[in-house]
Amino acid sequence: MTTNAYNDLSKLTNIYKTILPLSTFPWVMLAAASVAQFFAWYGGKYLFPKARLMKRIILLWIIAIIEFTILIPAIGASTEILGYSESFLSITFLAFHLVVFFILNRFTIKAEFNKKHAVAFILMISAVLIAANAK
Repeated sequence: MTTNAYNDLSKLTNIYKTILPLSTFPWVMLAAASVAQFFAWYGGKYLFPKARLMKRIILLWIIAIIEFTILIPAIGASTEILGYSESFLSITFLAFHLVVFFILNRFTIKAEFNKKHAVAFILMISAVLIAANAK
């Protein structure tokens, strides 16, 4: 089913494929949205340590707007143009968010990566692979 946004999404993917192969579109866009989501959710203490609460909230919402500016077209183009299912993209985005969290967490919060994290990571990747085969 095509929507009124189809032409805009098509233009977006045409621009994207002049830079990178179109097959990388969902992965790069979901990864970028995951990075923005990490900073929108967890970055206040590190990005704006001296900001008062309301200012910090507003600044983090601006980052969240950037996340949605990336995520919404990524999901729209991936489903309408490239034919991916919403459930697959949702699971993949959550897996990317976990990967980004583990990586950026190491540099910001400096929490240790333990065995439970490794098991959770393997299960999440397994869920993505199962969802990928359910297309």
